[in-house]
Amino acid sequence: MISRRPRRATSAALALLAALLGLAFAPRSAAAAPVNLERPSISGSPVVGKRLRAAHGDWSGSPTRFAYGWQRCDKSGGSCRRIAGASSSRYRLKWADRGHTIRVRVKAWKGSASRAARSAPTDPVRAPALRPLHVSGKRLLDSKGKVVHLHGVNRSGLEYACIQGWGIFDGPSSAASVKAIRSWNANIVHLGLNEDCILGINGVPGAYAGENYMDAVVAYVNRLHRYGLYAEVSLMWAAPGTQEAQGHPPILDADHAGEALTAIAKAFKGDPRTIIGLQSEPHEIGWNCWRNGGSACSVGYEALGMQGALNAVRATEAKNPVAVPGIDWANNLSGWLDHKPNDPVKQLIAEVHVYGRNTCSTTSCFNSTIAPVAAEVPVVFGETGETYDDSSCGSANISTFMNWADAHGVGYEAWVWNTWGTCGSLIERYDGTPANAYGSWVKQHLKSLR
Repeated sequence: MISRRPRRATSAALALLAALLGLAFAPRSAAAAPVNLERPSISGSPVVGKRLRAAHGDWSGSPTRFAYGWQRCDKSGGSCRRIAGASSSRYRLKWADRGHTIRVRVKAWKGSASRAARSAPTDPVRAPALRPLHVSGKRLLDSKGKVVHLHGVNRSGLEYACIQGWGIFDGPSSAASVKAIRSWNANIVHLGLNEDCILGINGVPGAYAGENYMDAVVAYVNRLHRYGLYAEVSLMWAAPGTQEAQGHPPILDADHAGEALTAIAKAFKGDPRTIIGLQSEPHEIGWNCWRNGGSACSVGYEALGMQGALNAVRATEAKNPVAVPGIDWANNLSGWLDHKPNDPVKQLIAEVHVYGRNTCSTTSCFNSTIAPVAAEVPVVFGETGETYDDSSCGSANISTFMNWADAHGVGYEAWVWNTWGTCGSLIERYDGTPANAYGSWVKQHLKSLR
């Protein structure tokens, strides 16, 4: 048998084999990251409540997917911060965005490789136009004919800080504090004023009275409007003669109330986004006294009834909607329709105050005494809360009240946007942090409304 030595592979064959093996086992090279050719863009109006839409722009490399992240920036488009939870191609502008510009950051993916690009900033986000209000039959409408459902809060302090000699507001009146109210999706703030402070009488310190007082009120109301909030400005604390206005009178006094209401009306007659309230909580009187004042009342002073109070407002040519409260601490509307004042411009709103443990605090009472009024004129719960005596911090009552009001086209203004540490306080801090279960429920409910 002839033995044969194996043939030695040629150098060319070895080179070919190495090349083939290299192709078979070499790892695939990673896909190249897409390259942005045209930056992302944003469409839509930069107005609170409007929705912005992002276009991802043009990219090389045929990206397989895109990720979005919206950013809130300063007015020049710098100092941007990511907006938590804003990760889709659409973003609805919030009140926190007002005054800021918005950018969108788009990341394009091709396999595991990605690259990001950012849009130009929008114009600064502005508040929506707050349209004037007017009454039409049983509806409160804006200037476009759209029904306005009032849902907001009361802001207390203007009625007592000045007469007690230590200020005008209790708590901040800044833009940031107003923005916090709007962040709950409130659309109205109810303010109660003090008769002596309006007129600068009965010893109120000058720094907190007269023009100083009213200028501060008007400036605050204008601030509310800039953030999309209507206002109700009511005469709350009043007293006859030289008595200090240190609380709610049974009925307005003829000595000063007409003059105080005239001052309120003159301040706001050019502002149809403000409702004028004649009084806060009439009590311990009947319906004839309520309407007519004077000899129809037995309250120990000359009384000004709701007709006289309304006349004082209309004498200024103010055509604002006017809120007229019921009796029994404004909890009773049973005689409102039969005794309502005559309004030459037909702009009346019925106001009722509803708290847990009030005489009228059940849906059966609402159905029998409030619903008939709401069938004729707009109605607002000018004050409402879980209990009138702060005995509960829960939400069983307020949920009943507001749900009934929503179902019947009735507005409401929750008591109270102050940090008093009581069950009736909606907030713990003026940044809008709810104080308790009551405040948390009201915030959640307001934010659920459109």
